[in-house]
Amino acid sequence: MMDRSAASSRMDHAAEGAQAEWLSAMQSLAEQIEKQQQNSQQMTQELINTYMRLLNTPGSYLSGQAEQQQQTLQQTAQQWMEQAQTQQQTFQQQAQQQQQSFQQMTQELMSGYAELFNIPISYAKEGLKDAQFPIEGYDDLNVEEVSARLDALSAEELREVRDYEERTKNRETILEQLDRRIRGGSS
Repeated sequence: MMDRSAASSRMDHAAEGAQAEWLSAMQSLAEQIEKQQQNSQQMTQELINTYMRLLNTPGSYLSGQAEQQQQTLQQTAQQWMEQAQTQQQTFQQQAQQQQQSFQQMTQELMSGYAELFNIPISYAKEGLKDAQFPIEGYDDLNVEEVSARLDALSAEELREVRDYEERTKNRETILEQLDRRIRGGSS
């Protein structure tokens, strides 16, 4: 029983570690996206500023069209900014959806492991009892091999074997033999 709880604890720990690692990777990705957006905004602003200085330079052949050019450039820059924000929102939504999916998958996996290792006490007691089962290696024996070992068993042991056979393999031939021997021993 200690081995199962230790294995369960190791699996819980491994799953928590994997989840933490994945969450860290998603956080890092979100931070990178945010930095890229900030860099893009900064570069766009610097480009606009440089272009505006060029347009407003005295004697520039574009100085007469500077105001119209400035409006067009500002509109273009605004569109770029909106696209960058939309893209960032999309990345964040995708990362959040992936995180939720991963958390759900991890929860389902952990529930499965918990079910596997939370064996009811009655089964555990039965497992200990099987260690002292009347017929050694019973699960590996065929009908003829089981039949050959029934003569050496007491009525109580025959009942125990019958109960076990009915719960596991449920072989009709063996169950009938056991019933006959149990009836024969109690009359």
